[in-house]
Amino acid sequence: MIIIVNVILPIFAIIAVGYIAGSSGMVPKSGAKTLNNFVFYIALPALLFKATAAAPIEQLVNWQFIAINLGGILASFILAVLISKWVFKKDISSASLYGMNTSYGTTGYMGIPLVIAAFGSEAALPAALATLIHNIPVISIVLLVCESALVINNNKQEKKLNILWQIIKPVVTSPLTISVIAGIIVAIAKIPLPTAVWTFSDLLANASGSTALFAIGLGLVGQMTLIKESEFNKIEIGVIVSLKLIFQPFITFILFMYVFDIEPLWAVVSLIMSALPVGAGVFVFAQKYEKMMNQTLMAILVSIFISVISLSIILMYVDL
Repeated sequence: MIIIVNVILPIFAIIAVGYIAGSSGMVPKSGAKTLNNFVFYIALPALLFKATAAAPIEQLVNWQFIAINLGGILASFILAVLISKWVFKKDISSASLYGMNTSYGTTGYMGIPLVIAAFGSEAALPAALATLIHNIPVISIVLLVCESALVINNNKQEKKLNILWQIIKPVVTSPLTISVIAGIIVAIAKIPLPTAVWTFSDLLANASGSTALFAIGLGLVGQMTLIKESEFNKIEIGVIVSLKLIFQPFITFILFMYVFDIEPLWAVVSLIMSALPVGAGVFVFAQKYEKMMNQTLMAILVSIFISVISLSIILMYVDL
């Protein structure tokens, strides 16, 4: 329990500081979008570059570990998209962000320190790789879907080839895509980077989690009435949290227990990383595309509260 408190309590504290700073007027509430842009365009790319560039090649192609993590991620994402379309009647962009809520966890700044604290430094490598797996596919899908929707809606009379290029261009030129490709090139070619480059990447990467959390707190200013909203919204949030904290870990568990054969430590890391609360990074995308902002804010907060119990249960029953 001490491990959970030491990791989760600071997360709540940063959100609370953001809320206090905004409600007191110390930081303008409008600053939340600026901070989210900083995370999206600068800090998060640095994190993804560092994770890919530093990863050993043999671990980047640990197919069973990748399959286990991807299986849980994609199962939760696809089911969430179907529910959001059929039950909640969301447009395609909102549906993709609904799916992101249920599959994108706080792997970087909560998952990694949690597993290292619980299992030691040997857990750092699978945790870092899991972070990469949890980030890149979901981010790529959401970018592609949301950018496609924007282009198609704004250019309905354009030729198909022009629309296709306008869809592909923002995805290919996205700082997130560029950072991952650059990191993979560095890792495969074993390009030695100066210490200054690593330090630069570390400083920005370390800022991504805390800045996103602070922006969540700032974004909550004037939004606390969300808790009292209609049952429909509560049901939406309940579905998101259930898929993220129960369904995704369940699928991950089934895969490493009955389908694939991997080392126990790597299996447990997969399970814990799949059971983390909704990532603060989802709000960055929600605000960028102005979709699912209220639901995302509430899903993040509710899932963090509930994960204190669910992660404690997992850690109590893990036997390594």
